[in-house]
Formats: sequence, structure tokens, C-alpha cells
Amino acid sequence: MSKFFRFLLPLAFAAIFMSCDSESKYIYPPDGVVNRITDFYFFNDGKSFMYLSSNMNRRYDFGELVLMEIDDEGDLVYKNSLLVPSIAGKMTVSAEEKDVFVTTRDKHGVVRAKIAGKSGSYRLQYEEGTKGDYPDILKTKKEPYALILSDDESKLLVTHLLNGELSVIDNEEWKVIKTSKLKYGVTEIIYDRNSGYYLASHRSSGNISLIEAKDNLEEFSVSVKQLPIDLPTKGFDVRSIKQSGDGKVFYAVFQNIYNEDTYEYAYDEDTAPQIVTFKIEDKELKIVKTLTVAGNLGEMAVLPYSSEREEKKTEETSDDDTAEIETRAADDSDAAEETEEETSQRIGDMIFVSVPKEEKVIVIDSARNSIRDEISYKDDKKDCYPYQLYAKSTGNATGYLFVSCFQNDRAYLYSIDLMSEEVIKKIGVLE
Repeated sequence: MSKFFRFLLPLAFAAIFMSCDSESKYIYPPDGVVNRITDFYFFNDGKSFMYLSSNMNRRYDFGELVLMEIDDEGDLVYKNSLLVPSIAGKMTVSAEEKDVFVTTRDKHGVVRAKIAGKSGSYRLQYEEGTKGDYPDILKTKKEPYALILSDDESKLLVTHLLNGELSVIDNEEWKVIKTSKLKYGVTEIIYDRNSGYYLASHRSSGNISLIEAKDNLEEFSVSVKQLPIDLPTKGFDVRSIKQSGDGKVFYAVFQNIYNEDTYEYAYDEDTAPQIVTFKIEDKELKIVKTLTVAGNLGEMAVLPYSSEREEKKTEETSDDDTAEIETRAADDSDAAEETEEETSQRIGDMIFVSVPKEEKVIVIDSARNSIRDEISYKDDKKDCYPYQLYAKSTGNATGYLFVSCFQNDRAYLYSIDLMSEEVIKKIGVLE
């Protein structure tokens, strides 16, 4: 053997060893990990739910989508999980609860997974034939974050934090077919079935984007109009936007003036954080009412509530049981008139807003436009700076609330019952 080949041989072995060693250095999260949770979803069966561990702190090499269940004893039970590319952003689930889509900010794209089985035996899985820890990532523009399915679910609309683009994905062909420009830093996107428009909120823009996205004869078209928010502040940081239960108005959570040079928020009488109720009329944004609150706000969740119609109250509940909720109905000037076909009367929404630095979640009654209650974590033995919120309605005055203590790697699940003495009851803790 020549000296040249004797020299190359050790190098070849070293290269093979280093390649194998690098592959073995992946750090996998444990099943059911709670690591910077950014999103939740509660199934229609009333007992199964998912949460998305983003791996924002890069503790592992993957994020994780985790499936859980509330068992007959009320315990939170792990069912199964899927690895997702780090850093995970948000997720959305199809109407029939068969598909789930997850954005990855770090890898700049989207992955999709299947929800197999039925209630009590749901399983998360990727399509057969997937190689590696997850399927190939569908690449998009940088930092995809909030996403939503089109009304017919043929398209997936993905927004981007970095430069504020909107990517449109054809779900059948699984490819990006359109990219449009929005304002900087989209934080959330929702769909208004009443008007057929999408609305997107932004960081530090002072605008809501009104988006018309639809199939034309030859292509999928997107048009965007920026709707300025006429408030006595500037440099808005809109962290969350939601629609009311009746679909007539929208709620937005605004932080204070943001100084991009000092990375600080300003606090004075003219720049207080606000919960803004607005509506869209003739493609214009009109403010209905505002509520000034204290603290640096995070995200928001909305839980609609209503009263049962007169016939059902007589048969199933007493006058004392419905007194409180009926009082709210009288206070709400916007409550819908009841018809013979309706089974309930619209009253309002419970709006949950996180206030991280104050270690609490404030609870706002939209009918009264005032703070009704709060969930405080200041007296807990473990720190909790709540940020991400998610609410799921299960009845006229009942539902679930998830609260993610993002940087503390903890999340709380609550049951909500407006007819009970204990309106907000803690069910369990994920940690």
C-alpha cells in the first residue's frame, strides 16, 4: 500500500466516525414534554386536546406536538406525540379534526400530520413513507407563524413574523401558489364568515390588514387593504385579535407605544394598554368601544356565553340559577332578539387577557365592558408569567381555558362554568 493511501485511510475512518457521531448527537425531547408551549387545541369530544411545545429555548433539536386526554377521574393523561421541526410557531386543525398543520419558524416552512382514530383513541401520525423524524418541510418565506385554513379548506394561509408576508398553500398539490405583502410582523390571522374577509393583526403598525383571498377563473388572487386604528396612541403592538361569539364585532389587544431603539414600552395616561372592540363596515374599521387596562398585555381568548330560552329554563333550571346570567342579558344592549327557532339568547363574551409581568390573567365581560375577575399566580409557589391563551366553548355558559406560562414551561387547564359558584376551576397542570 502506498504512503498516499496509508495517509488517506485514517482520514476516511475519521470522516465516517464523525458523520455517525454527529447523527447520534440529536437531543430528542421526552414524550409529552412541556417546553415553551405556544398553542393549544381542544377536540369536539370534550376530553381530548393537543398542545404545541415550540422548543423556543432550543433545549432539544425538535419541537413536539402532544396529544392528551382528560380521563374519567379528571386526570390529564398522555396519549401520544409527534416530533415537529424546531422552532414551532402555531398550529391549525381541519374542521373534521383529521389534519393538523404546524409552522416552523426556525426551518421556515410548514409540516402537516394526520389525526387518526376516534374519540378516546386518537393518534397523531405522519403519512406512511415518511423518512426521518418528520416529513419534508414545505418551504415558505422566513419565520412563518400564524396560519389558518380557507373556508373550504383547499388552501392554507400562512403569515410571517419577520417581513409580514402572506403565503398561500394549495393543500392538494401541497405547494406555495401565492405570496403577498402585508404589514410587518403578523401576530394573528382570523376569518370573518360574515364578510368573507381575513383579518390580520401586527406588531407596531397601528393597522389591521383586511385580506380578500379567493379563487378566480385563472388563479388564486389576494388583495390587501390596511385599516388604520384611530386611537390616541402610536406605534401599536397588537398581540391578539379575536371575533365575538355572534360574529358581529372583533376584539383586539393593544400594548403600549413601543420604542424600537430602546426595546422598551412607554407608560403614561395617553398610551395605556387597551382592549378594543371594533367592527368592519364597507371595508372600514369602526371602533365600537375601548377598555383601558393596566400592564403589558399578551394574548387573548374569547368564550361566548348565552342564556337558555324561556321554555328550557322552566323545565331544567330554577329562577335563582339563572338570575346572574339574566342580569347580564338586561345590561347588554347588543343582545340578540330571540326567535322561536333559537335555543339560546346571545348575551356576550368572556374575554381572557394575559398580563405576564403582573402574573395574572384578567377576565373581561364584554356585555359590561369591564373587568369581572382575574386569575392570579402571584401566590403560587412556582413562578408563572402567563402569555398564550386558548378557550373552547362546551355549552351556553361552560367551556375550557388553557393558560401557558411560556417561559416557565408550565400550562394550566381550567373549566369555566358561569352558572357555578366556582366560575373558574383548575383541572390540572402540564409541566
